[in-house]
Amino acid sequence: MHVLRQLPFRDAPYTIEVAGEQIIIRGYQIVVWVSLGVRDVPDKDAPRFPAVLDTGHSHNFSIRENQLLLWTGIRPDTLQSLGTIVVNREEVPLRAAHLWIHRNRPGTAELLARPFHLEVLQGVAVYPSGVAGAPRLPLLGLRGLVRNKLRVTIDGDKMSVSLRT
Repeated sequence: MHVLRQLPFRDAPYTIEVAGEQIIIRGYQIVVWVSLGVRDVPDKDAPRFPAVLDTGHSHNFSIRENQLLLWTGIRPDTLQSLGTIVVNREEVPLRAAHLWIHRNRPGTAELLARPFHLEVLQGVAVYPSGVAGAPRLPLLGLRGLVRNKLRVTIDGDKMSVSLRT
C-alpha cells in the first residue's frame, strides 16, 4: 500500500504557511504532512502540519512544545507521559500520541483523504521550550519508519520520494 507516491521535494528554499506563520523549508528537505491526535481514529478536523522526513533522526517523531500547542491545539500535559529520552545531555519527555501521515496525489504535493496511521508505541518526543538541540521543524524519524516496516524510495532524478508498506 502506498503512503506517499512520488512526493516532490525541491532543491531551493521556499515558504509555506502553518497556522498563520510563514515557515521556511530548506532545499532538499522532504516535507510530509502529518496530524497528531489523542485517539486511534483520525479526527477529520485535526490540523495538518509539516514534518521533515529525516532518516538521520533516530526516534519516531519529534516536535517542539510550542509547535504542538500552536499547530495542533494539544497541550503536552494532556498526553500520557511515557518517560524521557536524553538528547544532547538534555531530557526530552516522551508523550503518547497517535500520528498520521497524509497521503499525496501521485507526483504532486496535493493531499488526499484517508491518512496512514503510523504506530509510535514508544511515543513522540516533545521538546520543552529552551531545550538545546530542539529541531526547527518537527521530524519524522527512521525508527518510526522501520518499526512500521515502511519502504522509502528517493528518486534523485525526479526529486521525489515514495513511501509504502
